[in-house]
Amino acid sequence: MKPPRQFGPLPHVRYRPEFPTCPHCRSPLVYSHPVWAKPIQFLSGPEHVTNLGFRCADPACPFGGAVYRAAQAEARQVRGSGYGLDVVVRIGHLRFSEHRTREEIWRTLRDEAALQLSERHVRNLLEVYLALLRASQRDPREQLARLVDTHGGLVLSLDGLQPEQGNEQLWVVREVLSGTVLGAANLQQATAAVLAGLLRPIAALELPVLGVISDAQESVRLAVAGVFPGVPHQLCQYHALREAAEPLWEADRHLLVQAKKELRGLREVEERVRQCGEPDDPADAVVLDTVLALRQAVRARGTLPFDFAGLRVLDNLDALGETLDRCLAKRGIRISPGCAR
Repeated sequence: MKPPRQFGPLPHVRYRPEFPTCPHCRSPLVYSHPVWAKPIQFLSGPEHVTNLGFRCADPACPFGGAVYRAAQAEARQVRGSGYGLDVVVRIGHLRFSEHRTREEIWRTLRDEAALQLSERHVRNLLEVYLALLRASQRDPREQLARLVDTHGGLVLSLDGLQPEQGNEQLWVVREVLSGTVLGAANLQQATAAVLAGLLRPIAALELPVLGVISDAQESVRLAVAGVFPGVPHQLCQYHALREAAEPLWEADRHLLVQAKKELRGLREVEERVRQCGEPDDPADAVVLDTVLALRQAVRARGTLPFDFAGLRVLDNLDALGETLDRCLAKRGIRISPGCAR
């Protein structure tokens, strides 16, 4: 049996639906259950992501059994996979734009993003990338008709991912309630006219659309308004929160840089202990353990919008300092003469 990956403590990120009320009767949505929860590896680091499911609070609503989920959570992951969509896009870019081999892609991701990824998994994720592109070439009418019968309509999300600045973007259109990919395309530019061309095949299905979810990009707003006039367009709360937290994020990043700068002398302390210390001196072992703990404390990574690594590092350093102060106050422990050191 394949052993599970060990990531250690992970930041928990929970998503709820972007719209707070039922699209049918406008009653408030209430929490029902987690639709899915799993650790996911992103290029920025692993996270434990949970997509929370909500239902209509009105028992008389004809679609009270429909479970609404967050479009942003679906846009960050691939169903059945423990890797983020940004990893899939990066692999596709390295293979088809830079013509890297499978081994070269594996080594690049391992060195750049420290992903726990096997060479064989690179091939699997390449197939996922191609499947996303093929999704725009098949007719989903039959599957979507069943969704309309169940939920009363479709909720669409539109999102783009760019592997590197200045390169093509992979744009994906999803049906949020089911997670079905309705269209995908590599686009050189994301103008309103180009994005409208990605949405028109879905509008041509002539199925009811309850709403559209996207970020606040102007070209996206214009494309949605042109293809789906009168359909509610909800801007993604996650993107809004990220932009609102940017000033705090920069301040926290500066705080983390200052904390690392103050600990630059750790390497010198470690080398001095290793070169000049006695092999069996327990004090040297304590110093080396303390140096290791300090290094681990400042390696924390934050996640927008509210997981600030700098503040977490300061808390960890304070806790470590209190532990050392208590040890110094005790002045060691008494041992019997016959006890091993």
